[in-house]
Amino acid sequence: MFFKKKTIFRKVFFITLTVSLLPLIVSWVYLLRVAAQHGFDPTSAVVAGFYAATGLAILLALGGSYYLSRRISRPITHFIKTATLIARGNFSERVSIESNDEIGRLAQIFNYMTTELRRLRDMDLNRLINEKIKNESILKNLADGVIGVDVSDKIMMLNSVMEGWFGIRERQCLEKPLESCVSNQTLLQFLRKVRDENKPGLWISESEIVIKSTKTWRNIFLQARAAKVVNEKNEMIGIVAILRDVTREKEIDRMKTELVSMVAHELRSPLTSISGFSELLLDPTVNREQSEEYAAIILKESNRLSELINKFLDISKIEAGKIQVKKVPMQITDVLDKVLDVNLHQAEKKGIVVSVKLAQDIPLVYGDKDMMEQVILNLFNNAVKYSPENTAIEIRLKERENDVLFEIEDNGYGISEKALPRIFEKFYRVTDNDKVREVTGTGLGLSLVKEIVELHNGVINVKSKVGEGSTFFFSIPKYNGKFHDIAFDDDLESEMASHHF
Repeated sequence: MFFKKKTIFRKVFFITLTVSLLPLIVSWVYLLRVAAQHGFDPTSAVVAGFYAATGLAILLALGGSYYLSRRISRPITHFIKTATLIARGNFSERVSIESNDEIGRLAQIFNYMTTELRRLRDMDLNRLINEKIKNESILKNLADGVIGVDVSDKIMMLNSVMEGWFGIRERQCLEKPLESCVSNQTLLQFLRKVRDENKPGLWISESEIVIKSTKTWRNIFLQARAAKVVNEKNEMIGIVAILRDVTREKEIDRMKTELVSMVAHELRSPLTSISGFSELLLDPTVNREQSEEYAAIILKESNRLSELINKFLDISKIEAGKIQVKKVPMQITDVLDKVLDVNLHQAEKKGIVVSVKLAQDIPLVYGDKDMMEQVILNLFNNAVKYSPENTAIEIRLKERENDVLFEIEDNGYGISEKALPRIFEKFYRVTDNDKVREVTGTGLGLSLVKEIVELHNGVINVKSKVGEGSTFFFSIPKYNGKFHDIAFDDDLESEMASHHF
């Protein structure tokens, strides 16, 4: 094995041995030549001594050659082993420095080179780790869902938004087939379509995906965009898809369409009446009694149109933050009393009994008097309009820990469970009850009420059952500061504590 294997040790050994034995060989040649000419006695002491010296010289040549070859080849062999380990990425290896000669200096330079390589490797590794952390943070904090698959449809990445939408976990789905984790067929077909498309260049495909919310079970509309990921050889290595929630945009588009339709309808009705009866007034055959009737209708429709426009403008101002709120400490019972004094006759015409139940010592609240009057007026008018004749309406005021609760309960037609979630939307009107559809309205009152209550840091809600009536209630924060410039009529408060109108 030693003679077959080509190593630097073998080469140095044979060279050294040859150089060492060369004088001995020359001496033997000379001795043989002399012996051939003069003859010699093989048993003589001189010849025996020469044989012994020759044997010793050969042994010393072998030992010296081995030692010298070993000393030269061992650091080189160590160099080779260390270089092999470093080439495999193990930069912690070092070459042992056993001398100060050229090989020792070479070892020092080699170790320095290894240190630099490790430093550069660590810098690149830290950079890669930082890049990975940065990319993961970006994906994690994206509001859009991101999913990536390879050419064999195995999931390579997905972010937390996708996890929430599709009820899956990244750690359970990585390197697994897409079909085993995602059950939405629209998404699966969309990604297959992108994979199978054979269009040149960067081509982005779009699709709409509808899923159910895991919390509310309502539809979530997602706009999906996907593209192939290619390498420098323009070979596809995967697909990345980004899904954006466009539910809000869809809802806005729907509301915009409904708004245009409702505004057109609500404006058309009074304008048609005004236009028609104005033409009738121009007829010279119309008598005074008819003229007064037509004029009253025109005035009524004009007021209706004005109310619609004013409410719509008020809502727009509140939403745009352009309305001026003049909040002052006030007694909400005074606002209620004012509303009932002016509008109680509406209930009397229908034979509706209105009762007010107030807790003792209702505290001051902090709000805009005119706005709170609008809130109470709208709720009272609705209670009267959507209640049959000869029923009852009850108004209650209660003090709570941080606010005052206003409730108004009627025995009217009621609101279905289907309509309740949308009851405070602009221009929304309940249409699943024939008696309700007969009542005229703008569909803006409750929306305005909600905007005003929330502007006062309050909350409004409703409870209702079809055929039994509705209870609207809102809260408004109490005034906690000191205010000494308002005096109240004690007799009026005692009278309103339990009053029937």
